[in-house]
Amino acid sequence: MKKGAVWKHLVPGLLIAAAALYLTYRKTDGEALFRALGQIHWPLLVLVLPPLVSSYVFRVIRWRKLLVPLGDVSVRDASGPLITGFFVNTLLPGRVGEILRALLLSRRTGIPRAGSFATVVLARIFDGLTLAAMTLIVLTVLWTRLDGATRLGLAAAGAMYVAFLVMLASLHRYRERAAGMLAAPLRWIGLRKQALRLQVLLLSFARGLDSLRDWRDTLKVSLYSILVWGSLTVSVIPVFLAMDLAVIWYYPVMLLVLAGLGMLIPTPAGTGTVHGALVLVLPALIGITQQTTRVLALLFHTTQFLPVIAVGLVVALREGVTAAQVSRIAENEDEMSVPGPGSMLEEE
Repeated sequence: MKKGAVWKHLVPGLLIAAAALYLTYRKTDGEALFRALGQIHWPLLVLVLPPLVSSYVFRVIRWRKLLVPLGDVSVRDASGPLITGFFVNTLLPGRVGEILRALLLSRRTGIPRAGSFATVVLARIFDGLTLAAMTLIVLTVLWTRLDGATRLGLAAAGAMYVAFLVMLASLHRYRERAAGMLAAPLRWIGLRKQALRLQVLLLSFARGLDSLRDWRDTLKVSLYSILVWGSLTVSVIPVFLAMDLAVIWYYPVMLLVLAGLGMLIPTPAGTGTVHGALVLVLPALIGITQQTTRVLALLFHTTQFLPVIAVGLVVALREGVTAAQVSRIAENEDEMSVPGPGSMLEEE
Protein backbone atom coordinates (compact mmCIF):
# COMPACT_ATOMS: atom_id res chain seq x y z
CA MET A 1 0.00 0.00 0.00
CA LYS A 2 1.25 3.48 -0.80
CA LYS A 3 1.40 5.54 2.37
CA GLY A 4 0.79 8.74 0.41
CA ALA A 5 -2.62 7.69 -0.92
CA VAL A 6 -4.60 9.62 1.69
CA TRP A 7 -2.30 12.63 1.44
CA LYS A 8 -2.77 12.66 -2.33
CA HIS A 9 -6.47 13.26 -1.70
CA LEU A 10 -6.06 15.50 1.34
CA VAL A 11 -3.24 17.92 0.50
CA PRO A 12 -4.78 19.54 -2.63
CA GLY A 13 -8.03 20.09 -0.74
CA LEU A 14 -6.19 21.61 2.23
CA LEU A 15 -4.28 23.97 -0.05
CA ILE A 16 -7.49 25.09 -1.77
CA ALA A 17 -9.20 25.50 1.63
CA ALA A 18 -6.34 27.62 2.98
CA ALA A 19 -6.35 29.83 -0.11
CA ALA A 20 -10.14 30.25 0.00
CA LEU A 21 -10.11 31.11 3.71
CA TYR A 22 -7.35 33.66 3.16
CA LEU A 23 -9.21 35.33 0.29
CA THR A 24 -12.47 35.36 2.26
CA TYR A 25 -11.11 36.66 5.57
CA ARG A 26 -8.03 38.66 4.56
CA LYS A 27 -9.80 42.01 5.04
CA THR A 28 -11.51 41.02 8.27
CA ASP A 29 -11.14 43.26 11.30
CA GLY A 30 -9.99 40.73 13.89
CA GLU A 31 -11.10 42.81 16.86
CA ALA A 32 -14.56 43.34 15.38
CA LEU A 33 -14.80 39.62 14.57
CA PHE A 34 -14.11 38.59 18.16
CA ARG A 35 -16.48 41.25 19.43
CA ALA A 36 -19.22 39.86 17.16
CA LEU A 37 -18.51 36.32 18.36
CA GLY A 38 -18.86 37.54 21.94
CA GLN A 39 -22.36 38.84 21.22
CA ILE A 40 -23.68 35.52 19.89
CA HIS A 41 -26.34 33.67 21.91
CA TRP A 42 -24.37 30.43 22.03
CA PRO A 43 -27.01 28.28 23.82
CA LEU A 44 -29.36 28.77 20.85
CA LEU A 45 -26.91 26.88 18.63
CA VAL A 46 -27.81 23.69 20.49
CA LEU A 47 -31.12 23.89 18.61
CA VAL A 48 -29.21 23.02 15.44
CA LEU A 49 -28.75 19.44 16.64
CA PRO A 50 -32.33 18.01 16.61
CA PRO A 51 -33.08 18.82 12.94
CA LEU A 52 -29.50 17.96 11.96
CA VAL A 53 -29.86 14.54 13.58
CA SER A 54 -33.26 14.16 11.93
CA SER A 55 -31.69 14.71 8.52
CA TYR A 56 -29.40 11.72 9.07
CA VAL A 57 -32.27 9.61 10.40
CA PHE A 58 -34.12 10.29 7.14
CA ARG A 59 -30.96 9.44 5.18
CA VAL A 60 -30.84 6.05 6.91
CA ILE A 61 -34.54 5.44 6.20
CA ARG A 62 -34.06 6.40 2.55
CA TRP A 63 -31.04 4.14 2.15
CA ARG A 64 -32.90 1.19 3.68
CA LYS A 65 -35.68 1.79 1.15
CA LEU A 66 -33.19 1.73 -1.72
CA LEU A 67 -31.67 -1.48 -0.34
CA VAL A 68 -34.99 -3.40 -0.18
CA PRO A 69 -34.45 -5.27 -3.50
CA LEU A 70 -31.06 -6.44 -2.21
CA GLY A 71 -32.09 -7.48 1.29
CA ASP A 72 -33.74 -6.46 4.55
CA VAL A 73 -31.20 -4.19 6.26
CA SER A 74 -31.81 -3.11 9.85
CA VAL A 75 -31.50 0.49 11.03
CA ARG A 76 -28.45 -0.46 13.07
CA ASP A 77 -26.70 -2.12 10.14
CA ALA A 78 -27.35 0.88 7.89
CA SER A 79 -26.58 3.65 10.40
CA GLY A 80 -22.95 2.83 11.17
CA PRO A 81 -21.76 2.62 7.55
CA LEU A 82 -23.73 5.73 6.55
CA ILE A 83 -22.36 7.93 9.34
CA THR A 84 -18.84 6.60 8.82
CA GLY A 85 -19.06 7.35 5.11
CA PHE A 86 -20.14 10.93 5.72
CA PHE A 87 -17.36 11.35 8.30
CA VAL A 88 -14.71 10.21 5.83
CA ASN A 89 -16.19 12.44 3.12
CA THR A 90 -15.72 15.48 5.37
CA LEU A 91 -11.99 14.73 5.45
CA LEU A 92 -11.28 13.30 2.00
CA PRO A 93 -12.95 14.88 -1.04
CA GLY A 94 -13.99 12.40 -3.69
CA ARG A 95 -15.70 9.00 -3.53
CA VAL A 96 -13.69 7.45 -0.69
CA GLY A 97 -16.50 7.89 1.86
CA GLU A 98 -19.13 6.46 -0.49
CA ILE A 99 -16.98 3.42 -1.27
CA LEU A 100 -16.21 2.84 2.41
CA ARG A 101 -19.92 3.10 3.25
CA ALA A 102 -20.76 0.44 0.66
CA LEU A 103 -17.97 -1.87 1.82
CA LEU A 104 -18.94 -1.59 5.48
CA LEU A 105 -22.55 -2.47 4.68
CA SER A 106 -21.40 -5.39 2.55
CA ARG A 107 -19.22 -6.66 5.39
CA ARG A 108 -22.06 -6.34 7.91
CA THR A 109 -24.88 -7.83 5.84
CA GLY A 110 -23.38 -9.82 2.97
CA ILE A 111 -25.09 -7.60 0.39
CA PRO A 112 -22.96 -7.54 -2.80
CA ARG A 113 -20.51 -4.66 -2.92
CA ALA A 114 -21.62 -3.51 -6.37
CA GLY A 115 -25.28 -3.35 -5.37
CA SER A 116 -24.48 -1.53 -2.15
CA PHE A 117 -22.35 1.05 -3.96
CA ALA A 118 -25.06 1.55 -6.58
CA THR A 119 -27.62 2.48 -3.90
CA VAL A 120 -25.15 4.94 -2.36
CA VAL A 121 -24.69 6.60 -5.74
CA LEU A 122 -28.45 6.77 -6.27
CA ALA A 123 -29.00 8.37 -2.86
CA ARG A 124 -26.47 11.06 -3.73
CA ILE A 125 -28.27 11.67 -7.02
CA PHE A 126 -31.54 12.25 -5.19
CA ASP A 127 -29.67 14.72 -2.97
CA GLY A 128 -28.49 16.53 -6.09
CA LEU A 129 -31.95 16.65 -7.61
CA THR A 130 -33.44 17.97 -4.37
CA LEU A 131 -30.76 20.64 -4.22
CA ALA A 132 -31.61 21.49 -7.84
CA ALA A 133 -35.22 22.08 -6.83
CA MET A 134 -34.05 24.31 -3.98
CA THR A 135 -31.87 26.23 -6.45
CA LEU A 136 -34.89 26.83 -8.69
CA ILE A 137 -36.85 28.10 -5.68
CA VAL A 138 -34.10 30.60 -4.88
CA LEU A 139 -33.95 31.69 -8.53
CA THR A 140 -37.72 32.21 -8.64
CA VAL A 141 -37.88 34.24 -5.43
CA LEU A 142 -34.75 36.35 -5.90
CA TRP A 143 -34.40 36.68 -9.68
CA THR A 144 -34.77 40.47 -9.76
CA ARG A 145 -32.24 40.91 -6.94
CA LEU A 146 -29.49 38.75 -8.44
CA ASP A 147 -26.70 40.15 -10.56
CA GLY A 148 -25.94 38.60 -13.94
CA ALA A 149 -23.05 36.44 -12.77
CA THR A 150 -25.00 34.98 -9.83
CA ARG A 151 -28.02 34.30 -12.03
CA LEU A 152 -25.82 32.51 -14.51
CA GLY A 153 -24.12 30.43 -11.81
CA LEU A 154 -27.34 29.34 -10.12
CA ALA A 155 -29.06 28.67 -13.45
CA ALA A 156 -26.09 26.60 -14.61
CA ALA A 157 -26.18 24.56 -11.40
CA GLY A 158 -29.90 23.92 -11.79
CA ALA A 159 -29.48 22.99 -15.46
CA MET A 160 -26.65 20.62 -14.56
CA TYR A 161 -28.79 18.72 -12.08
CA VAL A 162 -31.71 18.54 -14.53
CA ALA A 163 -29.28 17.16 -17.12
CA PHE A 164 -28.43 14.46 -14.58
CA LEU A 165 -32.10 13.46 -14.52
CA VAL A 166 -32.17 13.14 -18.31
CA MET A 167 -28.95 11.14 -18.23
CA LEU A 168 -30.37 8.75 -15.63
CA ALA A 169 -33.47 8.13 -17.70
CA SER A 170 -31.22 7.21 -20.64
CA LEU A 171 -29.06 4.94 -18.50
CA HIS A 172 -32.08 3.19 -17.04
CA ARG A 173 -33.33 2.28 -20.50
CA TYR A 174 -30.17 1.75 -22.54
CA ARG A 175 -27.49 0.84 -19.92
CA GLU A 176 -24.17 -0.03 -21.62
CA ARG A 177 -25.08 1.79 -24.82
CA ALA A 178 -25.89 5.04 -23.03
CA ALA A 179 -22.84 4.77 -20.75
CA GLY A 180 -20.61 4.20 -23.77
CA MET A 181 -22.04 7.20 -25.62
CA LEU A 182 -21.63 9.50 -22.61
CA ALA A 183 -18.01 8.42 -22.15
CA ALA A 184 -17.22 8.59 -25.88
CA PRO A 185 -15.98 12.24 -25.93
CA LEU A 186 -13.18 11.31 -23.53
CA ARG A 187 -12.13 8.45 -25.79
CA TRP A 188 -12.18 10.74 -28.82
CA ILE A 189 -9.54 13.00 -27.25
CA GLY A 190 -7.38 10.07 -26.16
CA LEU A 191 -8.39 9.85 -22.48
CA ARG A 192 -9.23 6.15 -22.59
CA LYS A 193 -8.54 5.47 -18.91
CA GLN A 194 -10.74 8.37 -17.82
CA ALA A 195 -13.44 7.22 -20.25
CA LEU A 196 -13.42 3.76 -18.66
CA ARG A 197 -13.72 5.26 -15.18
CA LEU A 198 -16.68 7.38 -16.27
CA GLN A 199 -18.35 4.40 -17.92
CA VAL A 200 -17.97 2.33 -14.74
CA LEU A 201 -19.49 5.13 -12.66
CA LEU A 202 -22.40 5.56 -15.07
CA LEU A 203 -23.14 1.85 -14.93
CA SER A 204 -23.19 2.14 -11.13
CA PHE A 205 -25.88 4.78 -11.55
CA ALA A 206 -27.82 2.40 -13.76
CA ARG A 207 -27.56 -0.47 -11.26
CA GLY A 208 -28.79 1.84 -8.53
CA LEU A 209 -31.92 2.59 -10.56
CA ASP A 210 -32.90 -1.07 -10.20
CA SER A 211 -33.79 -0.22 -6.59
CA LEU A 212 -36.71 1.86 -7.89
CA ARG A 213 -39.11 -0.81 -9.05
CA ASP A 214 -42.06 1.49 -9.80
CA TRP A 215 -43.29 5.05 -9.41
CA ARG A 216 -44.33 4.43 -5.80
CA ASP A 217 -40.75 3.62 -4.81
CA THR A 218 -39.52 6.73 -6.62
CA LEU A 219 -42.13 8.85 -4.84
CA LYS A 220 -41.17 7.47 -1.41
CA VAL A 221 -37.46 8.04 -1.97
CA SER A 222 -38.20 11.55 -3.24
CA LEU A 223 -40.24 12.23 -0.10
CA TYR A 224 -37.42 11.05 2.15
CA SER A 225 -35.02 13.29 0.21
CA ILE A 226 -37.31 16.27 0.79
CA LEU A 227 -37.39 15.40 4.51
CA VAL A 228 -33.58 15.19 4.57
CA TRP A 229 -33.15 18.64 3.09
CA GLY A 230 -36.13 20.07 4.91
CA SER A 231 -34.50 19.05 8.19
CA LEU A 232 -31.21 20.60 7.10
CA THR A 233 -33.06 23.81 6.23
CA VAL A 234 -34.58 23.96 9.72
CA SER A 235 -31.15 23.31 11.25
CA VAL A 236 -29.88 26.58 9.75
CA ILE A 237 -32.51 28.77 11.47
CA PRO A 238 -30.88 28.73 14.96
CA VAL A 239 -27.71 30.24 13.45
CA PHE A 240 -29.69 33.32 12.39
CA LEU A 241 -31.43 33.49 15.77
CA ALA A 242 -28.14 33.23 17.66
CA MET A 243 -26.88 36.28 15.75
CA ASP A 244 -30.14 38.26 16.18
CA LEU A 245 -30.64 38.26 12.42
CA ALA A 246 -34.05 38.36 10.78
CA VAL A 247 -35.15 35.08 9.22
CA ILE A 248 -37.30 34.91 6.10
CA TRP A 249 -38.32 31.42 4.99
CA TYR A 250 -35.99 31.31 1.99
CA TYR A 251 -32.85 32.50 3.84
CA PRO A 252 -31.90 29.02 5.13
CA VAL A 253 -32.63 27.53 1.70
CA MET A 254 -30.34 30.11 0.15
CA LEU A 255 -27.52 29.23 2.56
CA LEU A 256 -27.76 25.54 1.68
CA VAL A 257 -27.80 26.27 -2.06
CA LEU A 258 -24.74 28.53 -1.81
CA ALA A 259 -22.97 25.99 0.40
CA GLY A 260 -23.73 23.30 -2.17
CA LEU A 261 -22.21 25.45 -4.90
CA GLY A 262 -19.15 26.08 -2.75
CA MET A 263 -18.67 22.36 -2.18
CA LEU A 264 -18.43 21.75 -5.92
CA ILE A 265 -14.79 22.72 -5.35
CA PRO A 266 -13.53 19.79 -3.25
CA THR A 267 -12.00 20.70 0.10
CA PRO A 268 -12.24 18.91 3.46
CA ALA A 269 -15.77 19.58 4.76
CA GLY A 270 -16.14 22.40 2.24
CA THR A 271 -13.77 24.51 4.32
CA GLY A 272 -13.02 27.84 2.71
CA THR A 273 -15.10 27.33 -0.40
CA VAL A 274 -18.39 27.34 1.53
CA HIS A 275 -17.29 30.43 3.44
CA GLY A 276 -16.26 32.13 0.22
CA ALA A 277 -19.54 31.38 -1.56
CA LEU A 278 -21.57 32.80 1.32
CA VAL A 279 -19.48 35.95 1.75
CA LEU A 280 -19.40 36.60 -2.00
CA VAL A 281 -23.14 36.37 -2.66
CA LEU A 282 -25.17 36.59 0.55
CA PRO A 283 -24.69 40.27 1.59
CA ALA A 284 -26.36 41.62 -1.55
CA LEU A 285 -29.29 39.22 -1.20
CA ILE A 286 -30.32 39.67 2.42
CA GLY A 287 -28.89 43.11 3.20
CA ILE A 288 -26.21 42.27 5.78
CA THR A 289 -22.60 43.41 5.83
CA GLN A 290 -19.71 41.25 4.69
CA GLN A 291 -18.36 41.30 8.25
CA THR A 292 -21.64 39.86 9.55
CA THR A 293 -21.68 37.31 6.73
CA ARG A 294 -18.18 36.17 7.66
CA VAL A 295 -19.39 35.42 11.20
CA LEU A 296 -22.52 33.75 9.83
CA ALA A 297 -20.40 31.57 7.55
CA LEU A 298 -18.20 30.48 10.47
CA LEU A 299 -21.19 29.53 12.61
CA PHE A 300 -23.07 27.82 9.79
CA HIS A 301 -20.07 25.75 8.72
CA THR A 302 -19.09 24.77 12.27
CA THR A 303 -22.59 23.76 13.36
CA GLN A 304 -23.20 21.72 10.21
CA PHE A 305 -19.91 19.82 10.09
CA LEU A 306 -18.43 19.63 13.60
CA PRO A 307 -21.19 17.32 14.95
CA VAL A 308 -20.75 15.01 11.95
CA ILE A 309 -16.99 14.85 12.49
CA ALA A 310 -17.30 14.25 16.24
CA VAL A 311 -19.98 11.56 16.02
CA GLY A 312 -18.50 10.09 12.85
CA LEU A 313 -15.11 9.56 14.47
CA VAL A 314 -16.67 7.60 17.32
CA VAL A 315 -18.82 5.53 14.96
CA ALA A 316 -15.89 4.86 12.62
CA LEU A 317 -13.83 3.52 15.53
CA ARG A 318 -16.74 1.30 16.59
CA GLU A 319 -16.99 0.03 13.03
CA GLY A 320 -13.33 -0.97 13.23
CA VAL A 321 -12.23 1.36 10.45
CA THR A 322 -8.50 2.09 10.43
CA ALA A 323 -6.41 4.72 8.69
CA ALA A 324 -4.71 1.93 6.72
CA GLN A 325 -8.06 0.76 5.34
CA VAL A 326 -9.06 4.28 4.32
CA SER A 327 -5.66 4.76 2.67
CA ARG A 328 -6.08 1.51 0.76
CA ILE A 329 -9.47 2.62 -0.53
CA ALA A 330 -8.08 6.02 -1.50
CA GLU A 331 -5.26 4.32 -3.41
CA ASN A 332 -7.62 1.99 -5.27
CA GLU A 333 -10.64 4.30 -5.55
CA ASP A 334 -11.48 3.53 -9.16
CA GLU A 335 -11.02 -0.23 -8.87
CA MET A 336 -13.06 -0.36 -5.67
CA SER A 337 -16.16 0.98 -7.42
CA VAL A 338 -16.02 -1.75 -10.05
CA PRO A 339 -18.20 -4.80 -9.39
CA GLY A 340 -16.19 -7.72 -8.17
CA PRO A 341 -15.65 -10.16 -5.33
CA GLY A 342 -13.85 -9.49 -2.12
CA SER A 343 -13.44 -6.52 0.16
CA MET A 344 -10.33 -4.49 0.77
CA LEU A 345 -11.48 -3.94 4.33
CA GLU A 346 -10.54 -7.52 4.99
CA GLU A 347 -7.04 -7.25 3.56
CA GLU A 348 -4.38 -6.31 6.08
